[in-house]
Amino acid sequence: MKTSIRRMARCAYAAAVLAALTACGGGDSGPATYTVGGTVTGLTGSGLVLQNYDVNLPVNTSGAFTFGTQLVSGTSYAVGVVTQPTNPNQLCMTANDTGTIGAANVTNVLVTCEAVYTVGGTVSGLVGSGLVLQVYDRFDDEYDGSPLHINADGAFTLDSVFPATPLNPPEFVVVEQQPSSPTQHCLVENALVNIQSANDTSVVVACSEFSYVTNAADNTVSVYRIDATTGALVAVGTPTATGKSPYAVVGTPFKQFVYVSDEGSNDVSAFSVNIETGALTAVSGSPFAAGTNPRALTLYGAAYLYVANTGSDTLSAFAINATTGALTPLSPATYATGHGPSSVAVDPAGSFLYVANNGGSNDISAFVIDAAGGLTPVAGSPFAAGTNPLSLAFGAGGKFLYTANPGGANPSISGFTVDLFSGTLTPLSGSPFPAAVSNYIAADRVGAYLYVTTGAGVVGFGVDATTGLLTSLPGFPLVSGANAYSVTLDPTSQFLYVANNGSANVSGFRIDASTGGLTPITGSPFAAGNLPDFIATF
Repeated sequence: MKTSIRRMARCAYAAAVLAALTACGGGDSGPATYTVGGTVTGLTGSGLVLQNYDVNLPVNTSGAFTFGTQLVSGTSYAVGVVTQPTNPNQLCMTANDTGTIGAANVTNVLVTCEAVYTVGGTVSGLVGSGLVLQVYDRFDDEYDGSPLHINADGAFTLDSVFPATPLNPPEFVVVEQQPSSPTQHCLVENALVNIQSANDTSVVVACSEFSYVTNAADNTVSVYRIDATTGALVAVGTPTATGKSPYAVVGTPFKQFVYVSDEGSNDVSAFSVNIETGALTAVSGSPFAAGTNPRALTLYGAAYLYVANTGSDTLSAFAINATTGALTPLSPATYATGHGPSSVAVDPAGSFLYVANNGGSNDISAFVIDAAGGLTPVAGSPFAAGTNPLSLAFGAGGKFLYTANPGGANPSISGFTVDLFSGTLTPLSGSPFPAAVSNYIAADRVGAYLYVTTGAGVVGFGVDATTGLLTSLPGFPLVSGANAYSVTLDPTSQFLYVANNGSANVSGFRIDASTGGLTPITGSPFAAGNLPDFIATF
């Protein structure tokens, strides 16, 4: 806890002391002098030191105190705490602590001491090095206390101390620096400093990444922990039950909730996430009704969920309860799209939403997102694409949008420039580009590479950051498994995974950041359930 000691110009104090000493030496004719003091309450620790400018006063017990220096009338004073008590640790605060001496001793300075407590918790899933935690004061926009460097899982305690009284404004435990070698993204749960007359040990820092696979024939979703060093998938418990024919899966940014579209039961299953293990627990009220054959899902931050309903040519819009994860339909709750909407995506800036219409209209519906989650069609929407556009991916940080078009005799990838102000899509020169696309498309975190599933494997492309044009990467296609269906990259863009619908498994690859090339992960492919349609990592 930050304790401020008020300091004023020392020269003024020195001049006042000199005047007092001169007066004392001059006999009875000198001016009268006075003292500064007050009362200490609640002191149980040892080592408390008060200060009035440069004069220190050790205090060992509660009760009255007086600084020994005599001061003349008109001298200013400023009392503060220079050393806080320990054994036990306490925080002492001052009141009535500044002023100007009149014609009497100052006796009303109040020093109130109370117990203070520490904040800490546990770290799990840490593999990389360089994790740094700190307490952050959002009101003052500054850190409190010293940074804590953590190199292994286990318990931790920060060096900041806090009183039992509620903090106003509150402070938070934050990740000041993420681990590297390998890169990880650690999240903090119970970050709010919550002192209730005891040390707070409730903070959870979780560094593990998880992958989720929907198994359409089993009506389940499989959970995997991603080995941060190797990229291998490690199954977490047994698959979790969903609605009928689960298809897409998406998770909120801070690993709080996971949502699954259930094509066969026309609803969305919602789950809360254990951020340490990745395990799923059904949200109260789940599943939530959607349109007909809900297929694709996307999020607007952690506040809104959008569902593309392939069978009803609509988009459902929901508000997410930040505490429970429950879904509430917005008003309006549905928006018209093209035929057979199969993929939906929000641009990286969070301004626009795009829907790939796979059912014959061969186009992309585009919407502007307002602050309340409402949608307004972009001028010129829908925008023509290739045959049966199935999925969407952004390139070059959102400058370009691509669709995988597996339909017809000439599969392709369509590319568009995104107008960052209006959301309008303009086809790239030469688009659509012929490509052996069979199902889904995905991009790395910065949009430098695109990957698409093709037959029993995956193909890679480089994205020109200026023009958006695609260049085939060498070494492709790479074999994954029968009917390679969906493809995803982990949030650090170190690993790529392919759900092989026809072989009931998931293939994993390490990504070469400099070339976009892929190398199979040891142990790949990893077993999944029956008909694993969709995979997502977050």
